[in-house]
Amino acid sequence: MKRQRDHLDIEVLGREVRRLHRVEATWAALDPEDRVAFRAEWHNVMDVFGHLVAASEAGRLDDDDTRDLRGLAADLASALPALERMRLRTPDADLLARLRLAATS
Repeated sequence: MKRQRDHLDIEVLGREVRRLHRVEATWAALDPEDRVAFRAEWHNVMDVFGHLVAASEAGRLDDDDTRDLRGLAADLASALPALERMRLRTPDADLLARLRLAATS
C-alpha cells in the first residue's frame, strides 16, 4: 500500500513540476489570490518531495520510481531560479544533494 502511494506521489510531483513552467509564464498576470493559492499548493508539493526522498532512502521505492524521483530532483534543481523569482519554496538543498549522491553510488 505504501509503495503504491509513493508511486502516486511521484506522479503528482511530476505533474506539478511540469505545471510550474506553465504557471511561471503567466505569473505576473495572475491575480494575487491565485498566486497565494499556488504558493500554498507548492509548499505541499515540497513536503511530498521530502517524503519521497525519505521513502527512497528507506528502500521503499522500486527502481523505476527511484529513477523518476532522481529525474524530478534534477528538474527541481534546474527550476531553482524560477522558484526564487516566483518566491516559492525551494526544495531542500540537502535533499537534492543526497539524491545526487545516491545516484552516483
